[in-house]
Amino acid sequence: MKNASHILASLRQKPSFSKLARFECIRRIQGLFPPHLQRLVRYGYFHNNILYFVLSHPGAKQEFDNIIASIKAPLRQYTPPECRECPPEDIRAFVTHRIQPASTEDAGLLRQSEAHYTERSEGAFSNDTHHPELHRLIERIREHVHARTDSEPA
Repeated sequence: MKNASHILASLRQKPSFSKLARFECIRRIQGLFPPHLQRLVRYGYFHNNILYFVLSHPGAKQEFDNIIASIKAPLRQYTPPECRECPPEDIRAFVTHRIQPASTEDAGLLRQSEAHYTERSEGAFSNDTHHPELHRLIERIREHVHARTDSEPA
């Protein structure tokens, strides 16, 4: 009787399931990264036999660039069994700034609230502008301040 890993291994060898082999290869290479860098990897994918990792922070990109040479050299010497069918020619990374949509659990935490601030100005300022539009705008601001406070117009 075959177990699940044996069935998956035989499926990965079929051409129609070659994406499974690539996924296993990506996961295996990502497992070579330090744990804190693994958490900052959003996902990985192949494009033209180049393995790309999408990172979530610029600091992770800098650390990736520092350690990638120490990962590429052993991969050239010894290709993991998961990557034998599709060995990556190169490994690169970039940072994405795309915000992931909030989950439904977080939606309850977000509240719509209108900020309310008390007016601290009293509207006691001079309007020495000679431009008529600017003069009217400043006077409208002064009226707005007087309407929101108990101060009296000067």
